[in-house]
Amino acid sequence: MKLRFKDPRTWRYIIGSIEKIIDEGVITANEDGLSLRAIDTSRVVMVDFYYPRDAFEDYELNNKEEDLGLSFSVLSNVLKRAEKNDELELSSNGNSLSLKYIGRGERLFKIPLINITQERLPEPKINFNVKAKLTNNIFIDSIKDIESISDSITISGDEEENKLIITGKGDIEVAEIELSIEKKNLIDLSIDSPDTSTYSVEYFSDMLLAAREAELVSLLYSQDTPAKVVMEYQGGGRMTFYVSPRIE
Repeated sequence: MKLRFKDPRTWRYIIGSIEKIIDEGVITANEDGLSLRAIDTSRVVMVDFYYPRDAFEDYELNNKEEDLGLSFSVLSNVLKRAEKNDELELSSNGNSLSLKYIGRGERLFKIPLINITQERLPEPKINFNVKAKLTNNIFIDSIKDIESISDSITISGDEEENKLIITGKGDIEVAEIELSIEKKNLIDLSIDSPDTSTYSVEYFSDMLLAAREAELVSLLYSQDTPAKVVMEYQGGGRMTFYVSPRIE
């Protein structure tokens, strides 16, 4: 396998978020692209990562499919070595994965591949009553506002005023953020039912690195069901998080 990608910063931030949720996992390379679907040990968060082959400068496979068992903390540490204007070349050889940065010269890192029993997880089938689309900056700022005072985040859809309300409550403080198309901090909003659901904010905080390079973020949820957060990247890449609700 040999892949070449123009901007390793995207990978750095995506793997940085995955590392916070999952220790080890299997990234699969096939004729469609790269993918990962895994769940954390507490079975609260599922990550679903996909990057199409067309997003790569070069994409060569020796086999129709190759599984790469990886420690995400080790991979994340190497990806942090990327410099501005570097290109990233990934190649597998036996029991290791090579990462070559091509820019002002070449720098080569090798990390071990590990044997992992991979659980084949189906994509969750959930009907979402509230669907919002926003920029990455609004998503990041909203989560940072909530995490500063609360360990939980409550999302409510106001059908009458067509707005999304994000709330966090601390011992004393309360943070309430209103998002709407009218206020120009939402790109799109659909509310079929004025549902409210609460989640542990730490899992949303874990997503913030991945959000830094995203072009758009979609937030979908229904009453007391897992929330779905989808981040879209240049070239058709996608990072999806499913977060189980926090039910008191």
